[in-house]
Amino acid sequence: MNIRNYTRFFGILNRQFQTYINSAFKDIGLGYSECIFLANLYENEGINQEELSSFLIIDKAITAKTIKSLETKGFLIRTISKKDRRAKNLYLTDKGLNYKEQILNLLEKWIEYISDGIDKDTLDFVFKQIQIMAEKAGNADYDKLIESNINHEIDI
Repeated sequence: MNIRNYTRFFGILNRQFQTYINSAFKDIGLGYSECIFLANLYENEGINQEELSSFLIIDKAITAKTIKSLETKGFLIRTISKKDRRAKNLYLTDKGLNYKEQILNLLEKWIEYISDGIDKDTLDFVFKQIQIMAEKAGNADYDKLIESNINHEIDI
């Protein structure tokens, strides 16, 4: 296993995907994070901010900032939950819904592009392995991983 290749290739996939999404929606002022949030809200409308943070494994502060931006731009509204008055449920506006097809099509087009030439069985296998890796990453104990690999006694 060449660790540099893993980090390089995952980095390339992530950065190029972000560039693709940012380029596609720059004219309407939507960025990568906002598109990812919208894509997930299309399938989970009414979810609250905390649930969305947990589902996407994103810091609550970043979620709040991105949701506020989407609300300011008119793509969604936040309403106080009837079950828990401290929680805010997220609902798409007409403007947010109007971009659903475009956003989902662009996401699908990217996946088709980067997976072109890979047979379905291999692609299904690779996706399953990435899913396993993502779940492990989401449950990572950073302190444990860092402590076992960093010698804090090295002088600079």
